[in-house]
Amino acid sequence: MKKNGYTALEMLIVIIVLGVFTIGILSTTSYAFKDKSESYYNETVHLIERQAVLYGETLNNLKTEGNLIITLSDLIEKGYYIADDDAGNVIDPRNSNATLNGLKIKLTYEEDSTITAVVIEDE
Repeated sequence: MKKNGYTALEMLIVIIVLGVFTIGILSTTSYAFKDKSESYYNETVHLIERQAVLYGETLNNLKTEGNLIITLSDLIEKGYYIADDDAGNVIDPRNSNATLNGLKIKLTYEEDSTITAVVIEDE
């Protein structure tokens, strides 16, 4: 006997297999569209803190004063951080209409002669 098509069971199996593949593909690609602005902001803050430490190592008065608060604009002016545009602004990754130029960084000279930098978050 000659068979001219698929049975309902064969079609059902094909639909189930395609459904499993579709669910697998959608679950892996959905992460590609996830908002990563907060993690990018945290990476930017970490880079700013590292650059602030390098800047703090050049300051002679930091050892005597112990603490110093600078801004991101200070780092840009001294060449320790590169701005995102020609106007000297660093764009906030969480909000493209805001800048980070006024971000305050606290430099501290520690007892073991190391310098730490911490970004002071506005509350």
